Amino acid sequence: MKKLLFVFTFFLAFYSYGQSTVMLAMVLEEGKEDSYLKMEKNWQKVNETAVAEGIITQWSVWKRTPREGDDGWAQYFVMMRRNAEQEDVFDKMTTSDWEQLSYRAFRGKSKKSIDKSLSTNGIVKEMRSRTYKLVVTTGWRGLEWEIGDKASFHYMTKKNDDFINYETSVWKPVAQKSILEGYLKYWGISELVDSNDVTKELKSTSTHIAFNFPTKKKNEEAYKVPEDFLGKKAWDALLNSREMLPAEELTLVYSTF
Repeated sequence: MKKLLFVFTFFLAFYSYGQSTVMLAMVLEEGKEDSYLKMEKNWQKVNETAVAEGIITQWSVWKRTPREGDDGWAQYFVMMRRNAEQEDVFDKMTTSDWEQLSYRAFRGKSKKSIDKSLSTNGIVKEMRSRTYKLVVTTGWRGLEWEIGDKASFHYMTKKNDDFINYETSVWKPVAQKSILEGYLKYWGISELVDSNDVTKELKSTSTHIAFNFPTKKKNEEAYKVPEDFLGKKAWDALLNSREMLPAEELTLVYSTF
């Protein structure tokens, strides 16, 4: 059970804006995708119990769209959120508390059976944990999610202290316009505040992550860089304030909704 509770240790983090997100990048053993999905289906039941008992807000599993030459990247990402009201409850959870939670979720099954159904042994080769603190967001336009929905994120590295100010002043209005026009549900940037040793060994320089949750509406016009003097200067300053990796596309596989 201690190995199973390894997942939970990364969910203990403090966030402003009443929300925290932990992202677990899952690198699978070769040929174990089916076993992984079966395991996460069992974890969904545990996390549905955690949501019902007010311990967390939401849990989800996303499949990353592979790209050529991206060997070593995670195939799946697990996300968990909690709100400000859940901070005290969550922080006080002990190993024994999490064990009892899983037993309540699978009431009637043996401890041995539960442990086996939740184990990552022989399935997950590497689990890379990153803990993020929300710093700027549009907020959500509805929380309706369906299995198969798409999302994307960018790893970002700030280059100066004005980075978030430029994202707030220059890019956030663009995202808000997309929301009003029905193309986007959410945009937000979070700051990396913690990671596990496996992640640290990657020596990534990223300091932030930007998430986008599009709607199913198509044919949005591409953003056009302003042509006026101040608009151009603001855009150049935004680009010079950070480095941004290409978008990683995700597809929703499981969620507590």
